[in-house]
Amino acid sequence: MIAEKAKILLLYVYIVPFFFWMFDVFTTFYAIGWGIAVETNPLGWPLGALGALIFYIPAYIFTYMLLFRFQSRCSFWVAILITMLALGLGVMNLGAGLHNIEIVKTPLPQS
Repeated sequence: MIAEKAKILLLYVYIVPFFFWMFDVFTTFYAIGWGIAVETNPLGWPLGALGALIFYIPAYIFTYMLLFRFQSRCSFWVAILITMLALGLGVMNLGAGLHNIEIVKTPLPQS
């Protein structure tokens, strides 16, 4: 019973990186859309947002498969590892989103 709740809780943890990713996407869209910032990386926007999503969805599906379909002993620990990687990527998305807010707060140069 406790193991099942732990497995479900581990899947709920994916909400955090999803929200951090959405925060990053919205602040990037706002900063670039209003002309406050520009994307200097040619693969940055919108491909960077798509690239993060391409990681999150398979990681979530693979974690689900490890927790509920495969019954090996180490599948729970591998699922924890993948979830920690997703959380790490989510924290990087949060940092990028906070950087975008900092750019938005900065006044535009007067010419």
